[in-house]
Amino acid sequence: MEEDKKSTAVQPEEAPKPKPRRRKAASHQSAADTPPAPTDSAEPPAADGQTTKKPAAPSKKPRAKKNTKTTKTAKPKTPKAAKTVKRAPADEPPERKAPAQDSPVPAAPEPAEPKSESKPEPPEIPAREDAAAPTVPDVPSTPELPEPAERAEPAGTEPEPTADVPAADDTPAAEAPPEAAAADTAVTDTPEQTGDVPAEDAAEPSGLVFSDDLANDKALAAEAARMANISRTAQLSIAQIMAGLEEDPAPSAGPAPAPEAPQHDSASDDEDDEPQDTIPQALGRGVFGMFKWLLLVVLFVLIIAGGGVAWLYRSATPDMLPEVKVTFDGRELAPTAYKWHVPVVGSFFRRTYAETLNSSPVVLEDAISDASPDIIVTPSDYSTQLTITDADKETVYEGSVTGFRSYLFAENGTFDAKLVVTASDSAAEDRSSVTGTETWQFRFTVGIKPSVTLCTPTVQQGSVAAVRVGSTMSRTEPTLTGPLESTGFVRAANGWICYLPIPWNAEIGNTELTVTADGYTETLTLSVRAASYSYKDYSTKSQLMSPYIGADDAPDAVRRLLTTDGGEIQWAVGGFVQPFLDSFDTPLLYGMTEYVGRSYSERSTNYGYGGRTSTNVVIKPKKSKDSMIVPASGHVLLAEDLGGSYGYTVVIDHGAGLRSIFYGLTALDVEAGDDVKQGQLLGTSGRTVVAELRIGTVPINPLLVWRGQCDGLKYY
Repeated sequence: MEEDKKSTAVQPEEAPKPKPRRRKAASHQSAADTPPAPTDSAEPPAADGQTTKKPAAPSKKPRAKKNTKTTKTAKPKTPKAAKTVKRAPADEPPERKAPAQDSPVPAAPEPAEPKSESKPEPPEIPAREDAAAPTVPDVPSTPELPEPAERAEPAGTEPEPTADVPAADDTPAAEAPPEAAAADTAVTDTPEQTGDVPAEDAAEPSGLVFSDDLANDKALAAEAARMANISRTAQLSIAQIMAGLEEDPAPSAGPAPAPEAPQHDSASDDEDDEPQDTIPQALGRGVFGMFKWLLLVVLFVLIIAGGGVAWLYRSATPDMLPEVKVTFDGRELAPTAYKWHVPVVGSFFRRTYAETLNSSPVVLEDAISDASPDIIVTPSDYSTQLTITDADKETVYEGSVTGFRSYLFAENGTFDAKLVVTASDSAAEDRSSVTGTETWQFRFTVGIKPSVTLCTPTVQQGSVAAVRVGSTMSRTEPTLTGPLESTGFVRAANGWICYLPIPWNAEIGNTELTVTADGYTETLTLSVRAASYSYKDYSTKSQLMSPYIGADDAPDAVRRLLTTDGGEIQWAVGGFVQPFLDSFDTPLLYGMTEYVGRSYSERSTNYGYGGRTSTNVVIKPKKSKDSMIVPASGHVLLAEDLGGSYGYTVVIDHGAGLRSIFYGLTALDVEAGDDVKQGQLLGTSGRTVVAELRIGTVPINPLLVWRGQCDGLKYY
């Protein structure tokens, strides 16, 4: 490294050598009595452009005591190697050394031995008035580099004496630091040492103590090199001093070290050499930096938002689910499944709760006895969808719960129902409310028991009893069984109705009737009471009423019509009226018995044999060939002349098996197949007319019906 630095160092311009002068050789002192020169390990000079560390401040040399008479110059302690150095001839005067500031900096000399503990201070010699006073040189802008010197030998090695060693005067003196310069200028030669040297020359500060000993010269050269190195290091630290680093002031007023030229930082030079960024590049870096900043902001916001969403998600607990209650026919139903969405962040993010509670429908044990059962959903602001299927998996109803209220089951049976209650954002006013569905599946049996009513609990002989059955789910006709003959049930306004004719000789008392409808059977009790009939006694048979047509005397044409099914009820509007507009006589009433030849006791007790009882009414008009009218609306089954005692015969079907039969007309105004209305002209009567009213094959009292005294026919 030293060789590289030496090669690159700039050789300073050598100053002119001063005029040599003669000096007496200093008296030799022993090495032990002479204090060694203060030396430090020499440091090589730093090359231009490089910064060296600031060395520690040099130790301050002790000053010699003042003596007005004669003072011996204190010699620095020379190393052992100095004894072997060849002394210069005495007759050769040593060359005058140039001032320290003008001399070049030699190479690092051999380090000297440590100085002694005490050193006498040299006396102060006043300088001549005309002598040039030492001045502090200005700091040069560019420092001078020393010439390369010989490498110093390590301490403790005694160099061999050689004749080629130059004299001490030939060794250039190094510039001393301020402390050393102050000490050296104070040391003067005594008259004994100077000899003939004039006072002006003796007063000149040399900065160095000359000796004939070559070793001392080398030590002084090494000290001068070290001081120059320290000065250079101080100059290189100017930039740091200007930056605010404080430095201790110089202890003595000596020549100020020359400032070092400003050093250039290689890193800053490299930065200056780099090309400047273009506008797109600068904008690109700015955009990229802003993008990174925005990315960090977004990441921070996402972390905060994620924590908030996680907390809200945990807060959406099942107790926030809605409670929906469903009742069917008065019985509360349990849900089979649900799927609800609880809002976490408005309507954008929700937590779902879904569970299937029962995979099969819930079976209702009790049968439904109403054709239109009620189903209620609470709260009622949810939308509903109800689907009902029968045993054949055919849909019998599909729609809302509100529409089901007007539905009637057509038949009994087993049905499956599925109800879905939905809460949606479109239906809810608050968009952040809970949405989803809840499902109910149930199975039920429709077992509607039709109503069975006995319209006439008590009825007299010759009258009519009525039994009503409500609407049946099976749409099949109910049946009635009992001792009384009936034509069966027919359609009525609110179900079914059956008319029971009570014959004139029906057994008096309670009669049991059994009604079966939709699989349900019900027993009814009908009470029959006796009717009040009259009788006639004749002495001869010629006195009997003629014509007489008994229950078994009906012609075959009429008998065939009595066994046919009846049509719809026709007397519901207007009822019945008597067939004559004028008054008439009834020589033979319904239930009247004619006797021939009974004894007095039999007549008094109304007991006897051989009598005949009328099952119809024989009418004798006030005038012959009186007009007859239709007593109730109906359909004409027969209208023709049957001859003999029957004459013109008319059969009218009033519905429900009730038929009106008229015998003995002389003329007809209707024909078979006509639909007639009540009060319409039927025909012309003869001298007598036989009027008969039957339900099926059983005759009943026509007068009770015409006069509105038959309670059973008042039910339709």
